Amino acid sequence: MNNEEKIAQLMNAKKPVTLGLIAKELGCSDLEAARALPTENCSFIKDINRFDDLWLCMSQWEKVTLFIIHEGHVFEIQSKLSAGKRAMGYYNILDKGAVIGGHIRPESLETAAFISMPFMERESHYVAFFGKDQKLHFCIYVGRENHQLIESVKEGFLKAKTQFC
Repeated sequence: MNNEEKIAQLMNAKKPVTLGLIAKELGCSDLEAARALPTENCSFIKDINRFDDLWLCMSQWEKVTLFIIHEGHVFEIQSKLSAGKRAMGYYNILDKGAVIGGHIRPESLETAAFISMPFMERESHYVAFFGKDQKLHFCIYVGRENHQLIESVKEGFLKAKTQFC
């Protein structure tokens, strides 16, 4: 079975399928797994140096879920993103009222991709950020209310995909 067939089989499985699982099944990095996805499922941004513009764009979305993946652990934080600013080598998100805050090192990122693939048989869309180590560092998922995608956020995702890819 070739990689395309493996990916199709995984994406049609009745179990949760993540980019990490696809990478494991293909025996490759998270970034290589994303690159192996069909083009209708994955589009890479043209220039990671536009990170600030991309984050600002996503901060306009009503609600997202930030996934932070580390050593097999997954943290999910639902909120609206806040815009940040650069200082001391970081993109700093310091809004006092923000649920999601912190410091991102854009220079440590290799690329980002707009990914659309089912998760637990539900439509899902997210922006995946990959480090220079080819690992998936974090994702910004289109937000949900009552298990349904928020339509305005989905529209924002699709518009941003066109703008940045």
